Amino acid sequence: MENPGTVFTQISDFLDYLGSDFATNFAKSEALANLNPTPKFPFLCSRHFADLIKKSSDPTALLSEILPHVAERENVPGFVDDPVGDLPASKSDCVIQKYDGRALIVSTATCGVRCRFCFRKNYPFQNIPDVAREVSNWIDTHSDVWEVILSGGDPLTLSPGAFRDLVESIAVHPSVTTLRIHTRLPVMRPDLVMQHFELLRELPTRFHCVLVSHVNHADELDNESATLFAHFKICGWTLLNQSVLLKGINDSPDKLTALCRKLFEQGVLPYYLHQLDHANGVAHFEVPDERARELIAEIRTKLPGYLVPKLVREIAGEKSKTPV
Repeated sequence: MENPGTVFTQISDFLDYLGSDFATNFAKSEALANLNPTPKFPFLCSRHFADLIKKSSDPTALLSEILPHVAERENVPGFVDDPVGDLPASKSDCVIQKYDGRALIVSTATCGVRCRFCFRKNYPFQNIPDVAREVSNWIDTHSDVWEVILSGGDPLTLSPGAFRDLVESIAVHPSVTTLRIHTRLPVMRPDLVMQHFELLRELPTRFHCVLVSHVNHADELDNESATLFAHFKICGWTLLNQSVLLKGINDSPDKLTALCRKLFEQGVLPYYLHQLDHANGVAHFEVPDERARELIAEIRTKLPGYLVPKLVREIAGEKSKTPV
């Protein structure tokens, strides 16, 4: 059962935890001044991330990632419920296939946080009684699939038993040689990652294993994330990160440079910097393409090429990410 002290589902409890001094200092911040107290997309934040906010040198940026904003209520032309075409690409209740040879598993609807810019905030998640069986049955008839991507929600929020069942249902298919996990938990719920580590340690002997973390700001990384990433690296995982370019959060060359450098210090390579997916309720985070290209050009002068992420956008129906 979830420890009620581990997560916050009520904004008032979350703000109380941050403390009166914090509230006084940041009461005039944009994130608090435009708070939406009754969001359609419910609030959820971990105590771990709240602690990161307390320690951050840029707390307003981290607050903006998780506090509901009144702008979420606005209907903006071009912003839709399924911005990346997940539903047309669905092959079953939990399998999405957009790219040749690869399949993405929507393993769970549960996350360690509800990011306000989430591209699946309007996705019609279903509780699949036996995800492992459904995935195995689908792969049985798709022997061309060589990489399986576990997404969600966050796959590492599954119970250890359910997560093992899902992985084993994939491992019985010799055609699948690469297993990729997309997760936000190293910076949100490191405790949930650790509950899977006995299995995660084994997997590189059975697959080529790739962990893609989602970190948007350098202050999301701490000693716990560094320890987790070190464990993955020692076990033989390839570690990559993808970020979303977000107005008011990381849309400056200094913030992006700091993020890329800190990721590398923790053994993770910056992989993608995504332009915002146009989901309903997220338009206030958008950074124009021209400014995004300027930012990449600026950080390219500050970093070696291997630390400069690819600036991309996902376009529904396309067979790959599209460079911006």
